[in-house]
Amino acid sequence: MSETVNSSLKVRNRGGGSKNCLDWASRGHRKETSSVGLYWCHKQGGNQYWMLSKDGEIRRDESCIDYAGAEVMIFPCHGMKGNQEWRYNHQLHQILHVVSEKCLEMSRDGAKLLINTCDSSNAYQQWVFQEYSAEKARQYGML
Repeated sequence: MSETVNSSLKVRNRGGGSKNCLDWASRGHRKETSSVGLYWCHKQGGNQYWMLSKDGEIRRDESCIDYAGAEVMIFPCHGMKGNQEWRYNHQLHQILHVVSEKCLEMSRDGAKLLINTCDSSNAYQQWVFQEYSAEKARQYGML
């Protein structure tokens, strides 16, 4: 497994009352490839436990968040970056999808994840990793 920049129990969105977190199992049964969703932050880890790797992967175990142009999915990590490479700007709290140069966004109703043009004033594009190490990010050239 790739070394991590953080070990986060949750990745919380700052829009819509700041109560929604990235969640793998929010849309029914987990599959090897399935949609990543949002669910109220329960602080119990499990399906809301995500790690940001030094390679820019947002992962749980051997599954990574992937975006190929349609919807944000969970997919087996392949280690080739591309659709699975993300950058976190800890000052603006934005998660950038490197290939598309767009940001991860929560829909206004909190029902799904979107990829849209980055807007630093949009709270729905602002994410907070429960634990984040700027020192490690700097060490790995991610800042």
